[in-house]
Amino acid sequence: MTESSVRQGAEIPAYISLVSGAFSGVIARLFVAPVDVIKIRMQLQSNARLYGTITSTISTIWKNEGFTAFWKGNVSAEIMYLIYGSAQFTSYSFLNTHLSRFEKKHSMNIPTAIHSLTIGAIAGCAATCSSYPFDLLRTRLISNEKPRFVSLYREIKDILVASGCRGFFGGGFLSVLSVALTTGFSFAGYNVLKGATFGTIFEPTSGLIAGALSKFLVYPLDLLKRRRQITTSCTVSQAAVGIFQKEGLRGFYHGLIPSIVKSAPTTMLSLYFYELASGQLLRMEESKRLNA
Repeated sequence: MTESSVRQGAEIPAYISLVSGAFSGVIARLFVAPVDVIKIRMQLQSNARLYGTITSTISTIWKNEGFTAFWKGNVSAEIMYLIYGSAQFTSYSFLNTHLSRFEKKHSMNIPTAIHSLTIGAIAGCAATCSSYPFDLLRTRLISNEKPRFVSLYREIKDILVASGCRGFFGGGFLSVLSVALTTGFSFAGYNVLKGATFGTIFEPTSGLIAGALSKFLVYPLDLLKRRRQITTSCTVSQAAVGIFQKEGLRGFYHGLIPSIVKSAPTTMLSLYFYELASGQLLRMEESKRLNA
């Protein structure tokens, strides 16, 4: 097995991180689109009869909206994943390189988990800020329960008329916070697990486990973010109190299972395809250098 492109101290050129991150984001999204729709519907709806379980949610969507409804919001989601993936991995690679050099220069020995958690969280912030409007559009398009799709152009126009440019950042603070924590935990968990299982049959599961654990730890923030993306008529604390009063503690975990089912393989696929693409581009770069 080749060394990881996200390991502590790895130095990856910016253009390779950019291209590889965009590629990994787009490919990962193709695999998880239907699960994403199920998860977001369960997060947004409090009707337990229709959206209380995965099977009832699938049945409701299929019966009322048709099979293609499982790809609602996919255009905005693909754009979001492309921007998010490129920004996340480019930021992570840049920070990884310079922080590692700083540690080496000053003879610092920062544990891998802390190193990855810190730069992963910052990279998550940068990626979220870059791609957030498309995340919001994805959520609003998926929340549409009518059989007919709402056009991306119309949704953008409606937001601009109702709220102006600020409307594209509803729930933005929660998104930055939840994604920063999720990304930080994902990179930290991945690097620790990959280091512990390197060269064994368990190495491929590193991304899967890291993705599942990070999503579980941060899930209530993700749910609050989704609710705030649909309506900005109340504060975050009011939304949290409302969920607790109407739905109890379980209300903060609506859609947890499909979220983990989506998040775990998304993290695994994203990291896998990033390492695959970056490894191939690095080999091509090395080949050009040797043949020059």
